Amino acid sequence: MTLLAGVCVTLSAVASGGTPARAQASVTSPSAPRSSVPAAWSAFAGAWAGIVAYSATVTAFERADARAETLVVDYRFRKPSNVTARIVSGPNPGAVLVWDGGPTMSAHLGSGMMYVLAKRLSLHDPSAISPRGSSIDQLSFAYVLNHGQSTPGTVAQRPGEVIDGVATQAVEIVPLVPADDGGLTREVVELSPTTHLPVRILGYEGSTLVRKIDFANINFER
Repeated sequence: MTLLAGVCVTLSAVASGGTPARAQASVTSPSAPRSSVPAAWSAFAGAWAGIVAYSATVTAFERADARAETLVVDYRFRKPSNVTARIVSGPNPGAVLVWDGGPTMSAHLGSGMMYVLAKRLSLHDPSAISPRGSSIDQLSFAYVLNHGQSTPGTVAQRPGEVIDGVATQAVEIVPLVPADDGGLTREVVELSPTTHLPVRILGYEGSTLVRKIDFANINFER
């Protein structure tokens, strides 16, 4: 995506505190009984409640029709909804996006003496979203949790993949209305059994993987 006045950044993302915008995981209908919420998801909610801030390296892949993007982002979040995302690799490395929970965000290249081309634009400006319409807010764990608690659909927990030598717990979601979930027909959130935080999020259209978000080097502040 190309930001105005020549500042060009790309954000292949999905997943904020406060009032988030739209994410990558879903869980169960808000009207479903609490007993239907998987244990791994409840553990995620409990862990998140005790976290003030965190940082992570996010590797994001997303596909829509013939367009596909992959990039790596240094992502930093602080409650209630403050995000700084620096593109490490992929299109326009070094570009920085900053969001404070409102309807707009800032974008710039460089820092200090090299700070150039700062712009303010809508959070979901067409020039600042991923192939499937995701923006900076949708990378946060808070957004993942909020989306999962508010999206109607069926949910099941099962053993997840082994990621970096650790067997994860997978929460698999089938949205009730795929069109309301970015066209996804199935989502899988793989959670660490130690931190209870997401380590991978997968999104499918039918049998085709169209979204894959990996979280690594997670450090959090309580």
